[in-house]
Amino acid sequence: MNDVVLMQLTSNVFWILVIAGVVGVFRKELGSLIASIANFKVAGSSFEFRDRKETLQSYILLAETLIDMLSRTERIDAITSIITAPQVEKLAAFAFKYSEEVERERWNEEMLRNIAYLLLRAGRYSQAVKLYDELLERRPDHLELLNLKALALITTRLDEKVNQALPILRDLLERYPEAGVVRLNYALACALSDEHDEAIKQMDKLIQSEYVFSNNNPLIDPLFERTRVAEPEKVKALQAQFEKRLRDGQSGV
Repeated sequence: MNDVVLMQLTSNVFWILVIAGVVGVFRKELGSLIASIANFKVAGSSFEFRDRKETLQSYILLAETLIDMLSRTERIDAITSIITAPQVEKLAAFAFKYSEEVERERWNEEMLRNIAYLLLRAGRYSQAVKLYDELLERRPDHLELLNLKALALITTRLDEKVNQALPILRDLLERYPEAGVVRLNYALACALSDEHDEAIKQMDKLIQSEYVFSNNNPLIDPLFERTRVAEPEKVKALQAQFEKRLRDGQSGV
């Protein structure tokens, strides 16, 4: 599937999600509805039923294909770059309706996690946290969910939310000391809490890890701004370490 087709399909992702939800939960009702009409419109196009059974099967196949796309984590950044604010709001409304009306045992958790991530990236932090909390009710020790919930909390930059994130990240770091993304988020949370010595310490450990070879420079993260301003010399020293690590890695030292 080329990028042009992908962009066209994902631009209507909310309606596809609605269709998939209806198909999964109200299959019999949908069949009766389709049998009662001769044509329908979706995404600005008109469709006429000739063979209702085959048309419905094809439509379900399309919905399932697009749901599969939304359920693929590697596609989420691409979707984030093209989805509009109104579509994000519709996705949020759908996700919460889905979580209320579909039995938890039948949830498409990957889809819900990706919608929560879309909400986070779109600046809908409270909605993202709410959806992460619903997912965490089933998987309270899930590393990725806890880390992303904490990220949503700290990205608000509100003291109350950052304080909620700190114990989550401390606990995760104790259990998963090799998780670079957790250490980064903890360092950022410390910076936002004006715990600059701890933020510097965690950034130093991060730079000494393998994390630096597969990610962008963590020292330029906007959430690290308070520490950059408060401790410019220490941050400058960290920057020098970061650049040396990259050089050594490229030279095979």
